[in-house]
Amino acid sequence: MKPNKNSYAFIFAVIFGIGWIAPTAFSEDKHMDHGSMDHGSMEHGSMDHSSSPAASGDEYRTKPDEMDHGHMDHGKSDGSIFRTQGAHDDMGMTKPENLDSKAFLARGRNIFMHMCVFCHGEDGNGGGNATEYLYPWPRDFRKGIFKFRTTPTGTLPRDEDLYRTIIEGVPGTSMPAWKDALTPEDTWALINHIKNFAPRFKKEAQGEKIVPKTHPESSAELIAHGKKVYEEMKCNRCHGDSLKGDGELAESLMDAWKHAVFVHDISNPQALKGGHKPDDIFRTISSGLDGTPMRSYIDIPEKDRWALVHFIRSNFVKEFKHAEFETDIYSFPIGVELNTDPFSPVWDGVKTTNLVLRPLSARRDAIEVVNIASVNNGEQLAIRIKWNDPTHDAFSELHSDIFRDGVAVQFALGAVTLHTHGHNEPFFGMGNRNKPVNIWHWKAGLEEALEAEDDLEYAGGGVDMDALIYGGIMSNPVSKLNPTGDNPVEELNAEGFGTITPQPPENQNVEGSGEWKDGTWSVVFLRDMPKTGKWDVDFAKRIDPGLMAFAVWDGVKEDRNGRKVISVWQRFNIIKPK
Repeated sequence: MKPNKNSYAFIFAVIFGIGWIAPTAFSEDKHMDHGSMDHGSMEHGSMDHSSSPAASGDEYRTKPDEMDHGHMDHGKSDGSIFRTQGAHDDMGMTKPENLDSKAFLARGRNIFMHMCVFCHGEDGNGGGNATEYLYPWPRDFRKGIFKFRTTPTGTLPRDEDLYRTIIEGVPGTSMPAWKDALTPEDTWALINHIKNFAPRFKKEAQGEKIVPKTHPESSAELIAHGKKVYEEMKCNRCHGDSLKGDGELAESLMDAWKHAVFVHDISNPQALKGGHKPDDIFRTISSGLDGTPMRSYIDIPEKDRWALVHFIRSNFVKEFKHAEFETDIYSFPIGVELNTDPFSPVWDGVKTTNLVLRPLSARRDAIEVVNIASVNNGEQLAIRIKWNDPTHDAFSELHSDIFRDGVAVQFALGAVTLHTHGHNEPFFGMGNRNKPVNIWHWKAGLEEALEAEDDLEYAGGGVDMDALIYGGIMSNPVSKLNPTGDNPVEELNAEGFGTITPQPPENQNVEGSGEWKDGTWSVVFLRDMPKTGKWDVDFAKRIDPGLMAFAVWDGVKEDRNGRKVISVWQRFNIIKPK
């Protein structure tokens, strides 16, 4: 579908990013064999509980003789063994002189294999093990086609474009902002490795940077002009009159590979994949999004482009929220016995932490924030998770195909440190080989589901055809029930995608309960602090901060398995009673 000169219906068709509607159809050059995968983040896999977990380790770590760290300044440290932050304030745009050295090349591959391979694939084809859970799919680096650039359409991105995408991430997608995980030197090493996937970088020069001549401030006059341009160019045919992505053409747009695309709600700055700031939006309008119906509109007068920028921003319905790495979450000491009541007085006055979540599948009105609190009495530890959800999606006897709300907390097992040489933390998406994670999963209405299990047409092994479309075979959402019986929490382990495995019934030692009230879920997990099995996280003996991450399922969005919103790793600090 090509835009014509007389109609600008597509100007914003995918201006802020595209999600694939048909995840079962892969482009021809993606060499993927998913036949052996067990799809679904909470679908039970085949992790072996018979042996002890391997020490969190070094399968991706470069051999010492291949690395020369003497030249690599890893930025400022906050004094924590968990973090060595880089100074990205100046975008880190001073390239190291020895960027092509053996050490840098080895470093780039090491980082890619630890942080990027799960989505982008070992050969950079965008076909990693996580791909079937993600919507839109990760970038295929081999083509050298990048959406987010400062260069004209059809040209290669500049190095600083790749740098910006890595450290800032892609809002509204599963691509995190890696600026707190990577130093400038790390980032440059990773860019080197990414460019090696695409022959274009060896044959073509990078495009010339598009530089605006002006940077006008927003004004009522400029916004009014932007609205006029928006209407004259018929942008509403794709993005709708309210900019929510519900225009008449929204369901018919196709990308260069003949995949249907998802038009995002651009009234929500969280959904602007190229960035929500004025310069970001101007850049997207000017450069276009290669591979999508969104062409470059650099031929439109600069004044009109800036007017559109400020008109769009004037329609933002909320503030932008950063999804942070490594937020410090604390479990505070308390001198009373704990229980699973979300409204217990023990939670009064306890300091809480808000975390911004990222969707693994494109959606509108996603759950964006969870609120975390934790207390312990030296023997028991409780974690309360709250989030706003206008719909109460639990089990219903009248509907066997209902999708239920849920939440999970994930812990890294073993001794791990974040973002040091070697990067030995597990992948935040369910761990990876030899780096297991412990997961506590709560589902709304599980007690009622258990009572009615025998009456459900599909309970116990039916196939959800919708799940086949979105990745993997799974049974009805209420058919995978907790082996502990009346406990709404299931304790699991994983070593990567497709390995989710419930712990044996005798080791299911996490309690929990949740209540939906006035549009808010409040869920409490409770466990004794000493571990009872080798696959449990040990709260009693651990001194250093642990790693925790979160996931939320929204039933009204038909969330299940890999359809969810998530956080990346955060630091969990336990302050024990004296």
